[in-house]
Amino acid sequence: MFTYSHPLARVGKSPVLLLLCAAFVPWLGCTAGVKPTVAGAAGTGGGSNPGVGGTSSSGAAGTGTAGSTGLIGGFGGITTNDSGMGCQHTQYTFDPKIPTVYVLVDRSGSMFDCLTTTTNVEAMCGANNQGTPMDTSWYKLKEAARAVLTSLEHDVHFGFATIWGQNPAGGGSCPPLQGMIANKVAPAPDNATAIMTLYDSLPFQPNTTQQGMKFETPASETLDIIGKELMGLTTQGDKYILFITDGQPDYCDDSNSLCAPDSVIGKLQAIKAGGITTIVMGLQANISDLPMGILQAFANAGAGEPTVAPLRGTTGTTFDFYDQCNSAAPPWHADLVAAGKADARGTTLGTYATTAGPTKPYTPMAADQSQLVMQLSKALAGVKSCTFDLTATGGVSIKVDLKQLNKATVKVEGTTIALDPNSANGWNMINETTVQLFGSACDAWRNPDAKVIDFNFPCEIIVE
Repeated sequence: MFTYSHPLARVGKSPVLLLLCAAFVPWLGCTAGVKPTVAGAAGTGGGSNPGVGGTSSSGAAGTGTAGSTGLIGGFGGITTNDSGMGCQHTQYTFDPKIPTVYVLVDRSGSMFDCLTTTTNVEAMCGANNQGTPMDTSWYKLKEAARAVLTSLEHDVHFGFATIWGQNPAGGGSCPPLQGMIANKVAPAPDNATAIMTLYDSLPFQPNTTQQGMKFETPASETLDIIGKELMGLTTQGDKYILFITDGQPDYCDDSNSLCAPDSVIGKLQAIKAGGITTIVMGLQANISDLPMGILQAFANAGAGEPTVAPLRGTTGTTFDFYDQCNSAAPPWHADLVAAGKADARGTTLGTYATTAGPTKPYTPMAADQSQLVMQLSKALAGVKSCTFDLTATGGVSIKVDLKQLNKATVKVEGTTIALDPNSANGWNMINETTVQLFGSACDAWRNPDAKVIDFNFPCEIIVE
């Protein structure tokens, strides 16, 4: 039997118990399909003298162990013959490939508005006697992130950055427009303290709507920078961006709101093509400028799925992007040139379809602390890999006979997963050393409550 167990609810680097047929452990002297002879019987317990060694017809006698209170004697030796059918077992600890997740948080002005307001007037909390800083999306999200990152920091290489800038036209500074991130912690193991130290140090927006002073949302530029950084990492494990926002993106300005979402979608699709998946979370509040169509498009683009264009109303067409953005929004045109696309009517930065893909954005209520924690945990559970490499077993490479997979079983939390030779909804091996879960089986493993997965392979289907 070959057993793989992932005993923790956390993802990434967790201890995993492997029980391997001794055929793959040279120092045990076993070969596949060979049963070792019965070991010598245990020596009798010693009193004040050593115990008596065990014996076997073909195994050397063990050496008894001295003990003052009757300790157990030593065991007899282990040898093999060619007619056996059983297996010995040994144990290894396996560290799964650790995922990397950049947590990318919107730091625009709306993140600092009072959540309890019932008017359509923005009111920055904590200023001019307007509420308290704790009544903001910024604070609620930060405290939820503190709990989740701390619980997962051993199992995920977390990085952190904010989407932030001030309009240069009004004298402000917008670092992403110059290819820089102002507030960032690079991904690393056990990174929660460093991230939260920076997170806690970031000040609120000044209580103003003045151009060049209020905080903007240059999301496409920030995503581009973070995506390229992740693509350049050589660490093993999948790589993700967790993109958290509460409003529409812009170019560090207040230009046409149709344009920046198209830029974001184009960047998300390019990032996915580079091997980076983006998980999208849209915070919901009483005052929110975050149309669900835009959030849905972001989620689909980040997952590499068909994406419906986030147009205005029922009469909009994809021609609107070029017509309204090419001249009126210079950053949109700059993205068009950088992407090498035709400067012609009908060109878009994103690639669009008529039907959306299945991935949905996470949409927690910003005012609900427990809901934020729950959905952050659920979003990060999705970074658990559904592909398992059987060569990473303490230096011992395990191969399985693909013609005998019907003799194996896979369980998630004790529930048997069906073998699916079509690799659609169950488990299958995509080669001799790689197990993969598909469809609902992968979903079951990625459930935040899933703690243990077991692969049980009889020794006769394991090949050297």
